[in-house]
Amino acid sequence: MRLLLNVVVASTIVAGAATSDSSGARAARQAPAAADSVKEYRGLYETGFEVSWFHPCDAPRSDGTWWVTLTDAALHQRDSLAAALPGQRANSAVFVRWRGTTSMKMPAGHGGLGTRYMLVTEVLQLRPGSEASCASA
Repeated sequence: MRLLLNVVVASTIVAGAATSDSSGARAARQAPAAADSVKEYRGLYETGFEVSWFHPCDAPRSDGTWWVTLTDAALHQRDSLAAALPGQRANSAVFVRWRGTTSMKMPAGHGGLGTRYMLVTEVLQLRPGSEASCASA
């Protein structure tokens, strides 16, 4: 299942890159999270059974739930940082700062309830969900 999700995310990113124009017009109409852009994101990350959601701090409400897949390196970083959190329950929400690539806006994730796919390539920070405030980041 994870391999299939990685293929879908990669295909979506490649499709977005193939359809992008090379003029400055794309930059002028760029959404807060443009498809095929590697950048740093911060927000609340939920994980668990059939759950892998990211709620970015700077996204509009209509585009605020993304389905997350992590590369093997990012998965290792996430697990190492999570193990160092005192009193953090397994499968509870955490605040993250990470780098990744997003898809175009589309139905995404479990049940199509999300608005984008995200491939995380590097986890920079992870802290307890009780400290999960975009204003304090």
